[in-house]
Formats: sequence, structure tokens, C-alpha cells
Amino acid sequence: MTKAMKRFPLLTISIAACSATSLVTPSPFAHATGSITTRSIEYLDVNIDARGSIGAIGIEYDGPAEDPYGGYADSITWRPDGTLMKVDHEIGPTYLKPKFDVNGLPMESSSTWARLEAYPRNTINCSGYDWQDPCYWENYSVENSLHGGFHIEVVRNSDGSWPRVGTITLPTVNDRYGGFAPEGSIIASSEVTDGRVHVDAFQIDCWITEVCPARPVSSAGLPYGAFSSGPSRGDAWFMSVGWPGRYTLYITDDASGEKVQVIADIDANNVPTIDLDAPCFGFKECTTVEGKGSPPAPAGQFQPLPPTRILDTRSGLGIPNGPVRPGDGSIDTSNDDFRTDEELNHELVVTGRAGVPEHGVAAVLLNITAVDPSGDGFVTIGPRPQGRGDLFNDQNSYGAWPNASNLNFVAGQTVPNLVLVRVGAGGRIRFHVYGATTHLIADIAGFFTSADIGAGFTSVTPTRLFDSRHPAEDRFNTNSRRTVQVTGRAGIPELATSAVVNITAVNPTAEGFVTAFPAGTPVPNASNLNLRAGETRPNFAVVSLSTSGAIELQTVLPYDPDGSVDLIVDVFGFFSDDGGERTTTTEPFRIVDTRSGIGGAKLPFGSSEIRTFSAAGSGGIPANASAIWANVTVVSPTADGFLSAYPSLTATPDVSNLNWKAGDINPNMALIPLNSQGTFDISVVMPWDTSGKADVLVDVLGWVAPG
Repeated sequence: MTKAMKRFPLLTISIAACSATSLVTPSPFAHATGSITTRSIEYLDVNIDARGSIGAIGIEYDGPAEDPYGGYADSITWRPDGTLMKVDHEIGPTYLKPKFDVNGLPMESSSTWARLEAYPRNTINCSGYDWQDPCYWENYSVENSLHGGFHIEVVRNSDGSWPRVGTITLPTVNDRYGGFAPEGSIIASSEVTDGRVHVDAFQIDCWITEVCPARPVSSAGLPYGAFSSGPSRGDAWFMSVGWPGRYTLYITDDASGEKVQVIADIDANNVPTIDLDAPCFGFKECTTVEGKGSPPAPAGQFQPLPPTRILDTRSGLGIPNGPVRPGDGSIDTSNDDFRTDEELNHELVVTGRAGVPEHGVAAVLLNITAVDPSGDGFVTIGPRPQGRGDLFNDQNSYGAWPNASNLNFVAGQTVPNLVLVRVGAGGRIRFHVYGATTHLIADIAGFFTSADIGAGFTSVTPTRLFDSRHPAEDRFNTNSRRTVQVTGRAGIPELATSAVVNITAVNPTAEGFVTAFPAGTPVPNASNLNLRAGETRPNFAVVSLSTSGAIELQTVLPYDPDGSVDLIVDVFGFFSDDGGERTTTTEPFRIVDTRSGIGGAKLPFGSSEIRTFSAAGSGGIPANASAIWANVTVVSPTADGFLSAYPSLTATPDVSNLNWKAGDINPNMALIPLNSQGTFDISVVMPWDTSGKADVLVDVLGWVAPG
């Protein structure tokens, strides 16, 4: 027989089950008061198949808990000869101190339930026999690969008696429940030192509608589960020996003070990674126990990707249940199917797809397109946040929408915009849709990693690189392709890997779209800009460069073979592996709104007006930030026009960030350079109506600063 199949003597840790006697015993808190308390005591009847581990197992229990996240009414351990001893945490939070002998697990008569947790002790670096050695009193040892602990909750019967628990078997490797010794990775942008992370793991049941390995049951039919508690070692976390199944984990990062409770499915082939920089530490389901609620996003470097479609609700790619409905995924109903369907309709998994890693991703850069919306409205895109309150309430992560927007749309129109969005819990982003149902498309352009790899950003003086209206150029027709050289111009070096540009379509005569991609490579199944006849519209883009430092533009006008359009390309900066600054992302927040006076005057822009706005110091933007990633929106202008955003105290560049027609609500993303005081200017021009007015909004998505 294998070791896992051998039978060992049972350890009976109770006698006189459920018999009450009046005992004079030291209070659990006698060491603090010096008093002696008379209590009515009962003993709980539990047998443990310790599988050869007597003397190497401790047990803590409460009834009820002194602290819902730990803390116990009593702690018991036993010597190698099987006798039991009351111990207290007097030596320190990870060490035990002997108090006196007991005959079992004493329960106060007023207790209505008991929670028991047994844990392995240090049998690797400590003999378990030397009482003078401090390691003898270590109460947890997650690196014990011989056996694990268990937890069980016992509730009094309706007649007031305690139920018979029967025999509980400790987890051992390859036992009949599939015992194994889990070890997972920890990643972070800062050093992960020994003991930085502490993990308490409790095996639980799946929901009724889900399937996972069932928890064991005692010989008396009571369910119990594996339990582990202990610190990390280096960049690894442990669970001693556990069983495959669903767990709730309490994860504490001592460096930040953040503590979350998460849900995870764990087996020998799937031990989750803890990402200390991510909301929920990378898990999908979590709630905040201690701390501010989510780790701040780390400053990241850019990793470009070939433009790839990861969302298209028309075909069910990414979101399988149709166009995205108004709302954020929350719903006021007790119907589990409706709640699951609504969440599924508003969230997109972005990690582990199209070249984006599973872990260590701070943010993604996406081109989002609203297609055929049923009415007017807008979309705000942000990370799936950490929840608050009850972990087992699937509505716990919903709250107030961000006061910002990424994409505005009107009924029937197809509208794109580039979006920088922090990756949220479980590698997901969330769509907050207001006003109308709309199909959504997302093409990924790259991601920002929290690791010290990738490309940094350098801004340049905004410069026009290409304009097909120039006499030496021609308008684009359907399936036209043209190469634009980027490196060697506007201060962009040969080592640049991606260009940050604004692409503007001028006076298209037909509907269609524009795709920008590295010159000389196949045309990707993606788009950067959608065209409407007669409408001048821009879109921001980060485009990978070819080995020769060029990009290529292609236009497709499928409904009019004689259609044409002019294109403009303005450059604002570049990414390079050879230096540059880092990007920090944030949940969207508004710093300018001329309708309400946020950031300045409560007054729309007039034609040919320039205003100065401050960015540094708002929403965590540091004083040394050199640029902000922002969504700029014009609202209900009275005349056609355009605007430019640039560093204060510099000349207005001959480029544009946003174009509009009278009455539009037009957004466009921008990477706005700041001056040394952290300010920027906005210039609004409405050349065909000097009395024109336009309101302007600026929503910050992140910033660029030295690493």
C-alpha cells in the first residue's frame, strides 16, 4: 500500500461529549486581567484521523468568533503522546504559549456554534519535541508537505445538544480526495520579500448551479474542508496540503496594508497567481477587508501588439449575449440567471488574449467602436473594481459610475475612439452604458506591463506628418494604401517602435473605415477610424512601426466604388525600448467641464479662444508628469470647428486633436503634453462663425512621468 493509504490511530480530542460541568478555569483573557472566572463548560466530541501527525497539529476554535476574520476563543495543541494543552498567543502573533492541560475542546454553555481549525505545525525545521526551541510553538507551517489542516463549523441541534462530529481525516498527498501541496506565484512591481504576503485558505462549496469537487464529510455526515494559514516565502505562497475545490482566501499584503477576501478554484494544475498591483490581487471575485479598496496602478511600459479584434458583439466575440444594454451589469433581481446574464453583457476579459499576458498587465490600449446604437448615449469604460461588503453577493462590486465618458454616440451612427483602460479584477474591464443599447467592437493595440520591460514614451512637438490635401498627394479611394514615413521626422528616432498619432478623415464622400498598421505587413482585421459621408472626424491611434520606421494607411469604402476621402496624420510622440517615460493608468476622472465650471470658468469656449488648465495635483497626477492620457469631448457646439491641446506657454501647433460639426457631441482621445508647471492650453477655432460657442470636457485616463 502507498503511504497515503495506511491507517493510523484516531486521536480523540473529547471525552464526555455534551456533558456540562461547572469548572473553575482561567479565563481565555486571564493573562490580561489576572482574574479567575467560573464558567459552565461542555466538551465537543471530535475524532481526528491525524494520519501520523499527532504532536505536529494544533487546533483553534471559537464559539462565536471574537473576530470575524480570525481570532479565537480558545487554542488547543497536543503533545506527541496525544495529551491536550491550552495555549495562548502571548509570545507573538505567530507563536503559542502553554497554559494548562485540558481533557478536550471546552465549549461555553452559551455557545450555539463552534468553528474549528486544525493546522500543521513546523515538522520540517523543528523536531516537535524540544519545548525550549521557539519553533516548537510556531502555530502555522504552510510549507509542511506531509499533511494539511481542516476547518469545520458545528451548530447545536434544535434540542440544544451538540451533534456528533465523528471522524475527520487530515489532508495528505494523493489521498482519496486528491490531496496535493499547492504552491503559487506572487508578482509585483516592487520587491516581494519573505513574509510580505499572508494567505488564509478555507475550502468551501460551489454554488448550487456550479460544479467543483465536493468537500469531504465526516463519518457522521458533517461537511468540512481543507484549511491553511501562513506567510509567503520569496515570490511564492503556499497552502500546505489541501484538496482540489473552491476556496475563499484572505490575502494580506503587509507592504501596502491591503487585505482582500477572494474566491478561487484550486487544484494541482491550477494554483492562482497573486498579483499585488491588480484590483482583487488579480482574482475576479473579492471584497476589501482592510485598506483603501484597490492597489494603485503601477507605472508601466508599453508592449505593442498587432491590431487584433477581441470584442464584437455582432458575432458574439468577447461578449456572447448580444449588444450591450444600458447599465453597468448590476440588476435588482434575485434571479441568478438574470444576474449572471447582465454581468456577462457588460464585462470583457482582456488578459490571456491576443498576446496579452495572463498576469502583470497594468492597462490595455483598445480602439472601441459603437455600431448601430438604438439611440443617443455614451459609454464609460473602466476596470472591474474590488467589491465591498459580502463576498457572496454578486452585486458587491457595483457602485457609482465614474464622472467621465470615453465614447459618445447617436442613433444609427458608427463611432470609434481609442481608450486607455486599467485592467480590473480577474483581468476584466467593465462597460458603463448610458442612454441606449449598442453593439461594441474592440481592437487591441497593446498593453502596459507593470514589469520593468517594454517601451517608454517620449513626447515631441505636435507635428503634421501627412496631409493628402497637399498638391503632391491624392485623395484616398476604396482599398487605397499609402505609406507614411515616421522615424527621422519631427524628432522621432530610428529606435522608435510605435508612433502616437491622430488620424483625421476630411470630407469623405461615402461610408467606410480606415486601418493603420506597420508598413509592409498584412492588413489586420481591425479599424482605427470609421467614415460617414460629409463628416470630418479624427481618431487617436498608437501604431507599431515597421523596421523602416513607417506606417501604412488603408481606406475601405465598400458601398461606393467611386467614393473618396482625404486623410491627415499628426504625430504627438513615440514609444521606444531605448528609454522614455512610464504610463500610470487610473479610473477615469474629469478635470475640465465648461458646462459646470470644473477646472475653470463655467462658460463655453468662444471662437479663437485659448484657455489654460492645470493637470498636476488632480486625482493623483504627480507634479513631474510630462503628459496626460485624456478623453477630450466637445458638447453641442453652435458651429463647425476644431481644437488643439498642447503645453501652456508654447505656440499653438498646426495640428488638431478634435474636429466637429455644429450640434455634435464628439469625443477623441489625446496624449496632452504638460509644461513644467503641469498645465496645458486648449485652443478652440470655429473659423466659419466667429460668434460660435462650444463646451469642452477633459477626462483623465492616466499620465506619463519619469520612471
